[in-house]
Amino acid sequence: MASSDHTFPFTLFARVMSSQKKRRRSTVAPLHVVCDAAVTGSGAAAAARQGRSAGGDGELWDLSKPPPRGVSSSASLREAPKSAAVAVLLEVARAKALDRLRKVLHALCSARGLEAPPQLALERWRFACKLAEELGDKHPAAREPLLPCRPDGASLVRDLLRSGLDEAASSEVAAALGTASATAAGELVALSRRLASAPPAVSVTVQRSRRSLALSCNGERVIITHAAYGKLVALHRQHGLASERIPAEVPLPADPELYAAFHQRMFALLLRYKTLHGHGFQAAAGPPVFRVLAQHLGGAAFETFASPLNARHMRFCSAFSDTDAPFGSYGSFFGFDASSGVFELNPPFVPDLMDAALARCLGQLTAAESAARSLTFAVLLPGWEEQAAVTSARASVYLRLEVAISAADHGFVDGASHARQDPFRSSPWPTLVFILQTSAAAATSPLNLITLEADLRDAFAFCVPSAAALVRQKRAPKGQGAQKGTKAR
Repeated sequence: MASSDHTFPFTLFARVMSSQKKRRRSTVAPLHVVCDAAVTGSGAAAAARQGRSAGGDGELWDLSKPPPRGVSSSASLREAPKSAAVAVLLEVARAKALDRLRKVLHALCSARGLEAPPQLALERWRFACKLAEELGDKHPAAREPLLPCRPDGASLVRDLLRSGLDEAASSEVAAALGTASATAAGELVALSRRLASAPPAVSVTVQRSRRSLALSCNGERVIITHAAYGKLVALHRQHGLASERIPAEVPLPADPELYAAFHQRMFALLLRYKTLHGHGFQAAAGPPVFRVLAQHLGGAAFETFASPLNARHMRFCSAFSDTDAPFGSYGSFFGFDASSGVFELNPPFVPDLMDAALARCLGQLTAAESAARSLTFAVLLPGWEEQAAVTSARASVYLRLEVAISAADHGFVDGASHARQDPFRSSPWPTLVFILQTSAAAATSPLNLITLEADLRDAFAFCVPSAAALVRQKRAPKGQGAQKGTKAR
């Protein structure tokens, strides 16, 4: 397979690694101004309950619910590689390229005296850069889906300034990383074109164990539980390319060739989300939350930020049409029209992304209000008082309810629940829940705000991980101190 291994600009990497400057790793500016949210003890009580199954009080997903009527999107299966084998080889190349970018960033920071970049700085930078590309590019098919092609370093500069680098050094790091990313992205685009013209033969090895399956190809390995595997089988049977859809109900038929293309698509999907790092960015609201929203808002909530791995329902929006569309994704929320119905908006906790998502949400509410349509958004944001999205939600004329839930009183479905024994992860931040509705929605389903708030608190508390789960996740509190999570939302 052709790759960009030998052309990646790592003379820069080797040069900066030789620096002997004194290193430091500290945060010299506060990370966030956190909202007030009283601890009620409901999270601790829920975590202490016995007998909670991996899926909580029900399965992590419910694929029986249809999407709201009238939803539309520009994304489709046309953005997925026509060959499942090509999807596999491209994903392996992307995983290696992004890993190298992490090493470049580490070396650039080390040369300027930082022991390491701020935690998950590259991931926040990647989210911000890809958002800018998506909002500014009218030809998304020409983009490399994972690596930034025209990086904007503003988000990375902010992270580095907070860690103590001066503005000049921070700008230098961001510019150098951007150059490396653009070069690698260009090579991946070229590789995609070469592979499309002559699709190769690729074999994905599948190994079963008691709890999970391991899929391997070209030195990369991914894991998925048997339950999550069954979910992806069901999604692919409904949404995959007709020539690749699985013909039988049995998860692993006697003839593995019938499943070859499916396993290739699934391997590419799993490797994409593994490559991203920061499973907290993919954390989702738990099953009880969706049941509460359906009960009070008059319909199952459609997720505007999800993935095939964590989505609650059969259809959803997600960041990556190329890997996700064969498993039910409509594509990005930023190319999606929510004209009427009930929607849940829980974006990755990346400042630029949250602000843009809330702005689009408010724009769609305004359009629906003008057309007298019933439209509801349940918005989940971290309790960061300085965040523009939080300020905008509070100031909106569509706001019906705001609920502030303390970090100790709630959890989320882990972004890696498809590969782990424990489905829930704790939250290091308070979460703010905003219910935004048009006048028609408010009139159609009048809210009992007191009951809704109480039910939401109980639903979020259910997803606090147990003490045993925290030990397995290596997140158990020291001594008798307060529970601390590492969720990087």
